[in-house]
Amino acid sequence: MTGRRSARSAAALGVLALVVVGCSDSGSDEDGPALPATATTLVPSSTGDRCDDPTDDLDAPGVPDDVRASLSGIDLVGASAVVEGDELLVRFDVAGPLAEVADPTFVVAQGDPLESLSFELRLTRTDGDWSSTLVTWPSGREQRQEAGLEIEAEDTAIATSLPLSALPPIALSLQFGAAAELPDGTIVIDDCSSLGGS
Repeated sequence: MTGRRSARSAAALGVLALVVVGCSDSGSDEDGPALPATATTLVPSSTGDRCDDPTDDLDAPGVPDDVRASLSGIDLVGASAVVEGDELLVRFDVAGPLAEVADPTFVVAQGDPLESLSFELRLTRTDGDWSSTLVTWPSGREQRQEAGLEIEAEDTAIATSLPLSALPPIALSLQFGAAAELPDGTIVIDDCSSLGGS
């Protein structure tokens, strides 16, 4: 990957994070790095959030219809992050095959960056391999860590789970998003929220 492409990919993640805030089993080994303990008992946690999203609502101005059609693997139709026991179960459902989209990124986020009760979980496929990154801001300072989560990718869905102990208390409303970069550098995005305005 060239430096220019790396910069564009980093920009895509940044754009996706701003938007969501305003196959077979794949992933890392179970012996991956330990996630930071960020939970606090001072704020009660909700049971999570979910949203439904209309199809064919990608943010892709100027992208030809045939190219848009090939990106149905990031066209969110539903997403959820639900507390079950001591885990947060995360799932994204899309309108078309995940396999047809090169290097997609999926994000679930809470709050605004730099706030201690905020987080972003990013699931990214690069060269066929899925990885997970958890971003938190305890004490207002960013902590970014490879989460080493087991990621299950099916034809039109991707799912994972992570321990609540690695997260701030879960809010009543979360933001969900998906993105991919086209060969010409165009970033195509879809987002979903239970608050509407999808």
